[in-house]
Amino acid sequence: MVWGLALALAACTTLPAPVTPSVTVPAVETPLPQPSPTRALRPTLPPPPPSPTPWAPPPGFDGTVYRPPTPPAPSVQLTYSAACPNGEGLEESPPPRPEEVLALLQALRSEDPITQRQATDPAFWPLLPPAGKPAWSADVSPETLMKPRPGIEAPYGELLRNGCGDEVIKRTWWVEVCPGPCADPRVAAQESLKGHLFLIRRRGHWLIWAMR
Repeated sequence: MVWGLALALAACTTLPAPVTPSVTVPAVETPLPQPSPTRALRPTLPPPPPSPTPWAPPPGFDGTVYRPPTPPAPSVQLTYSAACPNGEGLEESPPPRPEEVLALLQALRSEDPITQRQATDPAFWPLLPPAGKPAWSADVSPETLMKPRPGIEAPYGELLRNGCGDEVIKRTWWVEVCPGPCADPRVAAQESLKGHLFLIRRRGHWLIWAMR
């Protein structure tokens, strides 16, 4: 009986299944995509600035006479002109005659901006008054004009030369305008009341490029 009981217990006892050791599979690293060499050499650049609009004279103005002005030297601030006259076409000529100077001043006495521009270089145009106002208001006559002298001899000649260069001032004539007959010593002595004109000649045309 003991033997039978042992057999019955053996039949009822189930051995555990053998444990299979787990195997650790190493993770496979997927390489990251490398940046394209072409793309790396092409940084994003801002769009180029728009091209400046070429300067052109107003309709009806001869572009060979009215040339685009040039900026003065950075260290010089002009007070009698907005810029320097373009050196292209400037002539070394005898001084202007009184009637030629008077014609320019009469044009400045006009309230028409076109007439005023015709008598001046584009370097002076930004200083012209708005339409309907004259650029010169005093009466003028041959007796109110001093004899033209080289521009470098003016009290402001050195300033203009430093700002615009030797070639411009060498071709500039300076004319003083008296508040009355210049032959009168009392009038000629009133320096603070005198006008100062600086003239150039381009393509046969006299133009005022600076004025006080």
